[in-house]
Amino acid sequence: MKTIHLALLASVAATPILAQETRELGAHVHGVSTLEFAAEGGMVEMNLHAPGMDIVGFEYAASTDADKDAVAAAVRTLLLPENIVALPAAAECRLTEALAGLHGGDRHHEEGEDHDHAEGEGHEHGHGHGHEDHAEGAEHDHEEAAGHSEFHARYIFDCAHPEALTTVGFPFFERFGNAREIEARYVTDAGAGAAEIGRDAAKLSLD
Repeated sequence: MKTIHLALLASVAATPILAQETRELGAHVHGVSTLEFAAEGGMVEMNLHAPGMDIVGFEYAASTDADKDAVAAAVRTLLLPENIVALPAAAECRLTEALAGLHGGDRHHEEGEDHDHAEGEGHEHGHGHGHEDHAEGAEHDHEEAAGHSEFHARYIFDCAHPEALTTVGFPFFERFGNAREIEARYVTDAGAGAAEIGRDAAKLSLD
């Protein structure tokens, strides 16, 4: 798995509300997810955090086969960015990295893949690598101590025409019926901002 682009993350951290603060305030309000979006030149990185309740309908550690299957299916869904976000076709963005995982509920489960294909192209996603363990670098905050779980997805794209990145759509809401809102923080070459994205207007404007 390639290293996260530090410049992009530094840009996100420079937004008015820090990512950690955003998660503490909103990530475990049921129905509310958080998104960090950074675009620098042709490189785009997105980090989505969503409460387990919104994704699989529970936040406790999966113990039954049915619960474990639900978590595995959710991770597979999150690994396909076209299930979560829709970038403008004119931007000609190629997915270079995708990661999805579950944090909390006494478990850390993470899967990831490297990619090199254009957004929207037909493709097969092979199984990457995964584990259930307290892995190095896993987040163990007060929410985990309380038994809550949170899904995380990260996508990195290389876009040939970043000037066409004016809006981002969110099929995320169609995939996960319990999700109601995304609190987004974004930074682009043009500046930084924040927005609340709802089911009725599932789009982030970057203009």
